[in-house]
Amino acid sequence: IIVNVDNNLPDVVPTAFTPNGDGNNDVFKVSGITFQKMVDFRVYNRWGQEIFRTSNPEIGWDGTYHGVPQDIGVYNWTIIVSHPNDGNKVFKGNVTLIR
Repeated sequence: IIVNVDNNLPDVVPTAFTPNGDGNNDVFKVSGITFQKMVDFRVYNRWGQEIFRTSNPEIGWDGTYHGVPQDIGVYNWTIIVSHPNDGNKVFKGNVTLIR
């Protein structure tokens, strides 16, 4: 039996979210992490300031920074995941905050 392990980005990283309190897409987080371990997940504003950080895949960004709702716009993120036999991999992208 041959087992192929896919070391790509976890299955679900949204490209937009709407933290408006309606219960749908209110939190930006990574889903689909299976055999990997999330080492670090960060979100940055357009000036490169880190506004969110976690290593817990169950926790996501709610669109605020120090309790203040952030502006509509595009935010950059980085995710570092650890693979059992392949070390750490860094993924980068962006997400659009829509209100």
